[in-house]
Amino acid sequence: SAYSIPYGRLYHVISCPNYLGEIVEWTGFAIAARGVPAAAAFALWTTCTLLPRALQHHQWYLARFPQYATLKRKACIPFVL
Repeated sequence: SAYSIPYGRLYHVISCPNYLGEIVEWTGFAIAARGVPAAAAFALWTTCTLLPRALQHHQWYLARFPQYATLKRKACIPFVL
């Protein structure tokens, strides 16, 4: 099977919307847990793990598809990173 550039929903602005969803989900859980150190640690750990992976994933798209740069997508955080 061949690789292709994904389109639709958040893919219009970022390369890894699934990673953004995980970060938002666990950050929300940490906020809802109100002061439980393990929840905050897990949210931080998730963010520190997924952001570098998103950057690496974005670089792979740029290397694999020459036209990808014209889409002006960010790696994980819309319009920022």
